[in-house]
Amino acid sequence: RNSPFEDYGIKEEEETEPPLMEDLGINVEHIKQKTVSVLTFRHLDERSLEDPDMGGPLLFVVIFGAMLLLAGKMHFGAIYGFGVLGSLGVYCVLNLMSQKRDIDYYRTVSILGYALLPIVGLSALGVFFSLSSLIGFGLAVICVGWSTLMASRFFETFLEMDDQRWLVSYPVLLMYACFTLLTVF
Repeated sequence: RNSPFEDYGIKEEEETEPPLMEDLGINVEHIKQKTVSVLTFRHLDERSLEDPDMGGPLLFVVIFGAMLLLAGKMHFGAIYGFGVLGSLGVYCVLNLMSQKRDIDYYRTVSILGYALLPIVGLSALGVFFSLSSLIGFGLAVICVGWSTLMASRFFETFLEMDDQRWLVSYPVLLMYACFTLLTVF
């Protein structure tokens, strides 16, 4: 007899339980795949977009808020407000424009959260350098374009809206421009 809990079968249950990350529905491989896809400008296949998750986007938003805090900008309410209202607006516009397929709010937030990654990188640069210069403005424009390109590509792929690329990009661009304004100023 090694443990008093063996009599109750607790040890046997522990061995058959799945790992915590799997139990919570967090797939680290999908998070890594989507993150690398955003950073390397690669297309995601539709199978990867079928599995939305909030692990990566929540992590990126927390890092974004932490970087702004380290830069001396406490905009947590604005991050939350722009995130909720912006994603709700994008969700409504995409469902109005899409004729073949609908998208749910959870998937919309997931895609927008993953594509926020370049702006998170810009906010990390803002901790060490002033972004209120010509170079900072240039980097901000590049990051907004990068985030917009990746999010609109993901939406295009999922909703099969190749002919409406620019219409998808416009509301996404406006949302990411708001996040970038928080970062620069």
